Amino acid sequence: MKYFLILFLNSTFLQCQTSKADIPETDFYISEHTITYKNQELPFGKPVAEWIKIFGKYNRVYQTSVYIWDDLGIYVSESDKNSTIDELHIFFMNLDSPLGQIGKLEQAKGRMSVKFVKERNHKDGWFPEKTDPEFYTDMLDEEKKGSKAQQNFIYPFKIYNKSLNIEGAEVKEGMKVSDINKKRIAADLPVIKYYDADMNNKHEDGSVTTLSNGYFTTFNGFDNDEERSKADFYNIMYRQTEGEIEYIRIVNDKGQEYFKF
Repeated sequence: MKYFLILFLNSTFLQCQTSKADIPETDFYISEHTITYKNQELPFGKPVAEWIKIFGKYNRVYQTSVYIWDDLGIYVSESDKNSTIDELHIFFMNLDSPLGQIGKLEQAKGRMSVKFVKERNHKDGWFPEKTDPEFYTDMLDEEKKGSKAQQNFIYPFKIYNKSLNIEGAEVKEGMKVSDINKKRIAADLPVIKYYDADMNNKHEDGSVTTLSNGYFTTFNGFDNDEERSKADFYNIMYRQTEGEIEYIRIVNDKGQEYFKF
């Protein structure tokens, strides 16, 4: 009996160790009540100057209130009410990603790369550059320094290419909702579900399988105005685009719902 008890305890210990080993060391730890980067709590509710102390100087400012760290693959944005930071986005896709190349990203719809357009033309058997060597010149100029240049879009020049620890489950580039939910179930966490706010006449609220573009989250909204007024937590949202996670959106929610489409 003692022998079997020892085997059981050893097995349980190994399973716990394996479960912990499933999450690599991460710079970000994200939960509804704590967000840290390299063990430093992120200064939500404070000006961007406090964020610079942690991430270093940002690379760009987009439309006056979004501060982008292009090399890190993140941005923070100011509240609509004042100049304090209330949102953090961590990107697993950008304009150079496959969906970015074909104009499918949420905030760059229709912006197709010249590389993709040329490849599509070639697949269709059309080689306009053979008769007109400068056929793609204007398009390339527009992509490099015109209205379609990277600096005119909110997407960082590089994606975040490391793993995140979100509430004890790993999330990383290339994952689908099903991948994330497998990790969350293994960590004994509630699964993320679709927040149906796209007004497409389909009832998909709570789905874990829909391929509709939009947010997945564990947040179910407030039951009443009193709950809403007292809310003070981090709303963690997973943006699905064409079946994969485009970015993680974290909002310091103080009595409001931040499902902006």
